[in-house]
Amino acid sequence: MIYRLTFIWAAILSIILAGCWDQRLLKEHSLVLSIGYDRGNDEKLIKTVTFPKNNNDSSQQSAPVNKSKVLSMTGDTVKDAEKKMDQSIPQKFDRSKAKVILLGKRLASQGIFPTLDSIYRDLRGPLNATLAIFDGNAKGGLSVKTGDSMLVSDVYSELLDSAEKGGITKNENVQTACPIILSKGKDLVLPYVGLKDEKEVRVKGLALFNGDRLTGQLNIEETTMFLILSDQKTKGATLNFKVRNDQKKHDKNFVNIAVRKDKRKVNINANKGIIAAKVIVDLEVEVDEYALDHLNKEKEVKALAKRLESRLNKLAKKTLTKMQEANNDSLGLGERVKAYHHSTWKKIDWKKIYPEIPIDATFNVKIDRHGIIN
Repeated sequence: MIYRLTFIWAAILSIILAGCWDQRLLKEHSLVLSIGYDRGNDEKLIKTVTFPKNNNDSSQQSAPVNKSKVLSMTGDTVKDAEKKMDQSIPQKFDRSKAKVILLGKRLASQGIFPTLDSIYRDLRGPLNATLAIFDGNAKGGLSVKTGDSMLVSDVYSELLDSAEKGGITKNENVQTACPIILSKGKDLVLPYVGLKDEKEVRVKGLALFNGDRLTGQLNIEETTMFLILSDQKTKGATLNFKVRNDQKKHDKNFVNIAVRKDKRKVNINANKGIIAAKVIVDLEVEVDEYALDHLNKEKEVKALAKRLESRLNKLAKKTLTKMQEANNDSLGLGERVKAYHHSTWKKIDWKKIYPEIPIDATFNVKIDRHGIIN
């Protein structure tokens, strides 16, 4: 009985007295919520971080005002810049909870993997942080004024999240980007963001990569087409097309459609080592806006579907041309060649031949819904 009581007390005391050997007290750390990386004119790395600064005026009964404090430091490497940051304020920086990482355009064009390397090697690195390319210097993007209601990190993270749900962009975080960068048969795309009138954050499209280097961009319309061609989540994505030229009123020449369902098929032909690709997309759409009307007639609905097929085919060709010019195989055609035509894959240098292979896209459109009135 004595031994049993001794064991019970020992167990209780071990629970009460036990501590966490690697605990990090919040009061001892500055919680970094967004990070920016740039390459300076002297080729040194510029790291910018934002962290919350609560300004609570005790003399007023108003709610606390959330503001972001911005700190920037230059170093030879990421770790060198971080070391200098730790020397500039009393607390240490904790980047494990960062929501978004902005990469400046100049740095991205030289390669992003060396910059991300320090995160991949850090056990507490922000692997879930969303990556985005900033049109200009990331430092300027993180220094934007947001008012008193939102932190800079929230502005970017919420914008990118809503843009992806609306079929405007495709997001990748630090962890999911790594295997794509290292892949030999697929390339990376990241959201491309910038400022409007130097004060309003906007999604401008997609940044195209060849390996880890930024090599091109797609605008918003081309980005939606890319999402359709790459079989991403596109339900609810919208496109606006000019389908007529014979109407005097400007708006009657246009139609706005929303994607309701799409089915994609990719065919790779590697006959005698000559590679060609074809993407066939069956698209069900809803007409959101068509000022000309007359869609109560089946003949008009079919005629409009044909016009949409023509416009979609042209947009697909334009998008694919941009991707090939950037040597960006984000559709993963190389992976298909490697998987289904491996003997051909071993004989070719995919990066050299990809920009020249013929890629054809064909759309079959079905107008599923065209309004509650007709």
